[in-house]
Amino acid sequence: MSRVEPLSRQWLDVGDGHLLHLLQYGNPNGIPLLFLHGGPGSGCHTSDLALFDLQRFRVLLLDQRGAGLSQPSARLAYNDVLHLLTDIERLRHWLGLERWCLAGGSFGATLGLIYSGLCPQRVLAQCYWGVFVPSTAGRSWLYGSQGAAKRFPVDYRGWRDSVSGASEAELLQAYAQALQTEERAVTAWCRWERILAHPWTLLPADYSITDRSCALIENHFACNHYFEAYTLMRATLNRWPQSTQLLQGEEDWVCPTFLLQQLLAEQQPSVMLQLIRGGHHSLLDTRMQQAVIAAIAQMADNIEPLMTTGVTE
Repeated sequence: MSRVEPLSRQWLDVGDGHLLHLLQYGNPNGIPLLFLHGGPGSGCHTSDLALFDLQRFRVLLLDQRGAGLSQPSARLAYNDVLHLLTDIERLRHWLGLERWCLAGGSFGATLGLIYSGLCPQRVLAQCYWGVFVPSTAGRSWLYGSQGAAKRFPVDYRGWRDSVSGASEAELLQAYAQALQTEERAVTAWCRWERILAHPWTLLPADYSITDRSCALIENHFACNHYFEAYTLMRATLNRWPQSTQLLQGEEDWVCPTFLLQQLLAEQQPSVMLQLIRGGHHSLLDTRMQQAVIAAIAQMADNIEPLMTTGVTE
């Protein structure tokens, strides 16, 4: 897409030594929508704007703690699920918004769903894709020997053998140290993730500083079992707004469909889950991208009549 100028660039001091970077795009009078990036730690990118009709939405791109352009980069102190959730609500207050829409993928979907269960009255509607279930099984699928490793054994060995460790926990702790100083470890971590996100594609030979910060934050959350995010997710799932749309690729090897289906089986009533045939985790997959764009457009169709009645005021 052609270059789009932001409405504003702002910094949000959330305390604890963290300064969050916020860009706003689109229609200043449009539907307010917070985009929740994944990772955790991946940061926002202007390419994410391709998902939205900027004539209809006021899109908020917030880099979470330590991610993207937020400062300090890759800071792990005071960087956990409860702090990230608090930052979301702090941002809403700071912007003076009564209600808003949410959208995001992977761990961003995890955060958004928990937030919507804690604060359902603040959510007009939400759309998520590639939902990460932060359970023990979700972590083991990614980093243990019996999950994604079974489907991509050669690539998993490359990830595993880049550090010293036998068990899943030992490998994650070894990466916690190696990612601080070893470029080889950053490359191995990022390569494994990207193979799962968009398999059978040409991967970059080099990785950037932002890739390192993302790897450090992802590892930090994994080592700490995602700070009990799964407990929060289960505790709040019956409070998710009915205006929730979930999309999951049938061939998502980062966040396998069966884990999300198991979680939704506990929900009464269950929100809509759309399975995308042949879809992968990454929105580089055109099947996933097109499905997400259509779902977000449908969300706008549903919300715009409410906007005209002043329901968000």
